[in-house]
This record gives sequence, C-alpha cells and structure tokens, in this order.
Amino acid sequence: MVVLANPPEHYLVAKIPETESIKLDLGIDIENVDLLPDLDTIEPQKFDVNEYVLEKIDGPAFKIVPIACKGSGMIATRKLYPGDVILAEKPVFIVPDAIFMDVEKCEEFLGREINKCNSEERELILDLTDCRDRDPTDYFDPNPYCGFFYTNAMHFEGDACLCPIMARANHSCRPNSEFITRADIGTQHLMANYIINPGEEITINYMAMADEGADTKETRQAYLREWYGFQCTCRACTYQDNELEEDEALREAIKELQAAGPENLDPAELEALISKMYQINGKHSYILDMLQQLYRSAPAGSYEMVKYAVQGYTIAVNLYGFGSKEGKEWKNQLDFQKSVNLLILLDETLPEA
Repeated sequence: MVVLANPPEHYLVAKIPETESIKLDLGIDIENVDLLPDLDTIEPQKFDVNEYVLEKIDGPAFKIVPIACKGSGMIATRKLYPGDVILAEKPVFIVPDAIFMDVEKCEEFLGREINKCNSEERELILDLTDCRDRDPTDYFDPNPYCGFFYTNAMHFEGDACLCPIMARANHSCRPNSEFITRADIGTQHLMANYIINPGEEITINYMAMADEGADTKETRQAYLREWYGFQCTCRACTYQDNELEEDEALREAIKELQAAGPENLDPAELEALISKMYQINGKHSYILDMLQQLYRSAPAGSYEMVKYAVQGYTIAVNLYGFGSKEGKEWKNQLDFQKSVNLLILLDETLPEA
C-alpha cells in the first residue's frame, strides 16, 4: 500500500461536468423533504455468531455469550465428558510456517485469503480480538490482519491456522478442554479433557504444558501479559491462602520433574508427574506423551507395559479418534503386547521337548 502524505486535490474530489440546471415541477415542496435518514436512529446490524454456529453445526454443545472482563466466551449447553468433541472446525486458512514468521509476507497472504471468504466468514474473522496495545488515535494500521491472526492462530501440523469459532474459547490455567489437530481429515477439534457441566465456561490453556502452562502463578501471568496482553483471573490465578500455597507447591514439584527431562525420569517419577498433571487439569496430549515414555521404558511383555498400552490407547482414542494416526499407533502397541503375552503364555504351558 502506498500512502500519499499530501494527495493532489483530484484524488480527493471527483470532477463532475457542469451542466445547465433544469427546473422540474414535480408538485413536491423539495425544501421540506427530508432526503437523508436520521443516522442516530439507525443501529448497525450486529453479526450474531450463535446464529452462524447454528447454521453450520447440528446441535452445538456450546453457545457464545458476553463474559465480564473477557469480552465473550464459550459456555457449555449440556454436560460434556472427557473425549467428547465440543467442536470440529475446518480452518478458514492455513499459513505456512515460513510465511507466518515474516509479518509483511503474512499480511499479504492473509489479505488474499480473506478476499476469498464470503461476507459471513469475513465478519466472523474480523470480529476476533486483537491483543496488540495500540494507540487508539493511530488510525493507520499497516498490519490489520496479522494483529488478530497472531492473537488467535493455532498450531496445525507445523503451520498455523485460524479457526474463528474455536478462537472464542478463552484461556484458563486450569482448563477443561484442549484443541487437537486432525490434519488427516483437515479439521481442528476442540476436545473435552475433564467433565464440563452445563453453564460452565469451556476453556483451553494458551501455554504449553512443558513450559509456562504448568508453572507457578507469577511466571504464567507474566507470560500472558507479554504475549496476550491480559491479566489472568482464572480459578488458579485467584487462589488465596492455603489453596494458593498448595497449588504453587504442586506446580513447583512439576517443574522440578520437567527440568530433569522426561527421558531421564524413572517410572515412579513419570507416574508422579502424570498424577500431578491431572491435579492441575493438564492437557491430555501432554499426559499421552508421558505415557509413551513410560511404555518405552517398561520391560517387554510386562504387566506395566500392558497397563501403559491400555491407558495410552484409551487417551489417544478419546483425543484423536479411532481412525487417527495416534489411535492406530497406540492400537498397534496394544496388539503387540497381546501377541507378546500370548507367546509368553504358550512358552510357559508347552511341555519341554
């Protein structure tokens, strides 16, 4: 875009050819006719995201409502259980990682993609939050699309995508759900990790569980202020007295275990890490990674290996689905254990030659 500091007059005023005035007698007193509507009485038609959701989704498990200090958020309309798909949404666009890292290229890319959207999709996208701290008197924004995209983008198989309905889910340091990428079917899934009661807000953790997501209050809030521009007031961030001390101690214990590296933890320590993750409503995808570490460290054919295979398969299917890559990988591991155990049983029961 080229901005002219002092544009010539003909750029601002269209030249209209002068014509001889013609007097028409229409029998109407033109001077007393109000040709313009009263603009103060006209209210702009506001985009209703819930109507859009009802058109696109059959029996949605949520509705989007105003929430104090948050703008808006997703509220459960029925009881949800771990493994329930709250929302399956196809990204409106996917930005390759190389473009995502270059603001100018990303802005150009987003501009082209938004021009391909219909009017409803544009309203849905342009109504998203932009967390940048901009001067309200600065009307020129060189990167209007990158502002809301960087605020609401999600990982998608190494790239970044925008799912404008799912982006309405707010953050909590004790979330009850998480988004899962199903690139094999071209969708992003919002999955329930913990029981969500009707009327309860559906929340996700904006931070990685291996990093700030499991950290103490001060670290979490500093990260959210820097990268998202808000002061978190979730349940975990408003604990007081004994509750706060217990939560801080729990998270400090988690960070000690994580600092050692999962690959360096023994099975008892890994199980302790998983248990503590459940206590802070950790993401199930992270817990699944820890179960994979446990599975690999267990002796072949042992009861522990079978136990971890069953637990991992259960979580993988709940998170990703039966036909997913992750579900198939864990099923293969579970089937392998069944085969090993059968061979061991046959070896023990067959008579010696």
